Amino acid sequence: MPEKFDLMPFVGPLLKLLRSRKFMVAVMTLVIDVLIAYAPALEPVRGELLSVFTLVGSLLVAAIAYEDGQSKASEAQNGS
Repeated sequence: MPEKFDLMPFVGPLLKLLRSRKFMVAVMTLVIDVLIAYAPALEPVRGELLSVFTLVGSLLVAAIAYEDGQSKASEAQNGS
């Protein structure tokens, strides 16, 4: 009888990634950038908009990472 294949080692990390705030911000930034890149009405200011939205998305991801790092450091300090 064939051995049953367990999907949880593969699906678990993907589900965890989809719940990540940083991942969701990165995906939304990518979607907005693609919409800006293909909108013909935004041709005159396309470069500036792409720069601004990419910068804002990157800064938000960095802020979330900093916040997560500070909370883990605080938990480690209080747990010791």
